[in-house]
Amino acid sequence: MSLYLIFITALRSLNKHKMRSLLTTLGIIIGIVSIVSVMSIGEGAKTKIQTTINKLGTNFIIVLGGSPKKHRRKGGGMSNLTLKKKDFESIIEECEDIALGSPAVIGSIKTIFEGKNWQTMLIGVTENYLNIRNWSLSNGENITEQDIRTNKKVALIGQTVYNEIFEKNTNPIGQTIRIKKLPFEIIGVLDEKGKTPDGQDQDDLIIVPVSTAKRKVLGIAENKFAMFLFSAKTESRMNQASNEIKAILRQQHKLRTDEEDDFTIFTQDDISKASDAASKVLGLLLLIIASISLIVGGIGIMNIMLVTVSERTREIGVRMALGATTKNILNQFILESIVICSFGSIVGIIIGIIASKLIGFGLGWATVISSNSLLISIISSLLIGVFFGYYPALKASRLNPVEALFDR
Repeated sequence: MSLYLIFITALRSLNKHKMRSLLTTLGIIIGIVSIVSVMSIGEGAKTKIQTTINKLGTNFIIVLGGSPKKHRRKGGGMSNLTLKKKDFESIIEECEDIALGSPAVIGSIKTIFEGKNWQTMLIGVTENYLNIRNWSLSNGENITEQDIRTNKKVALIGQTVYNEIFEKNTNPIGQTIRIKKLPFEIIGVLDEKGKTPDGQDQDDLIIVPVSTAKRKVLGIAENKFAMFLFSAKTESRMNQASNEIKAILRQQHKLRTDEEDDFTIFTQDDISKASDAASKVLGLLLLIIASISLIVGGIGIMNIMLVTVSERTREIGVRMALGATTKNILNQFILESIVICSFGSIVGIIIGIIASKLIGFGLGWATVISSNSLLISIISSLLIGVFFGYYPALKASRLNPVEALFDR
């Protein structure tokens, strides 16, 4: 018997028990929906995180004061002022792969405007900071080198700060806010940046000249900084620039080969790789969980196929008596299992795509329906059909024709 005739026979057999066949496919449908949804949402989340990372800056490199061990234990901050002005100057002078740089200090402060107050982060930087971060102004102008030289009390505010202390549609340019009882003139409002990959609000900050922050607000010594921010000339040279910075700082700090760094370097690429690794682990875990429902569906198929074999024993005996071979019987029942799984995968993919879009809409990010998720779904369903359909098919093919004919 040709494969085509076996396939037609399998379809007719399934058509006789429509409701049973439909219920049997339900487990496969649920499994495929889970796989497509999980993978699509995961790809969408990965794309969203990568977009957020790209917003950090242009070929962004950050050097933090304090060893990596300290940052893992207690985090960064003003307690790790191991970076000095000479370090920054040496990096700018000796590292050819650096396009722009800015030393920085940070601190938590309360700002007040006309009776409204808001706790936020203050960061003192140079005029290069916005270019390094690829950050535009929605209104006003950037701080200047002259502002830094003269310790001028001017400030740029983020969108969150603006929304918290100013009325809607108010022009804040030229307004005066108070930071630690000192008046600061607002000269610019930053465009919205959104959250960092770890969930911090990038728009909840005030930017002032680094010299003003150190001397008049945070009380930090002239020669000390919390961090350096750099932009590499090209993306491909970020890691090379990072290595050069490390070598320069170790030399500047006179560290022996057996001493650990008293600074920590991150590149935009490092953050992206760490995020990708976390996404892959989470995606794999979710995929395994989703696959369990597919396996449960396969067990359901095996159960129904075994029942089907017992119900169709006489039919099998008649077919064998008329010349059907063991191979024909085996192929028929395997094909029935594959047809069930194939139908389930098609329906599951359609429902999975719709479910992914709805979940993505609810979460507020676009889901990505990748060809990989569809391919994995189809291949998985076919393998489930063959694997869980083989034993019932084998049992059917091994029936004794004489006993099958007289089975009651």
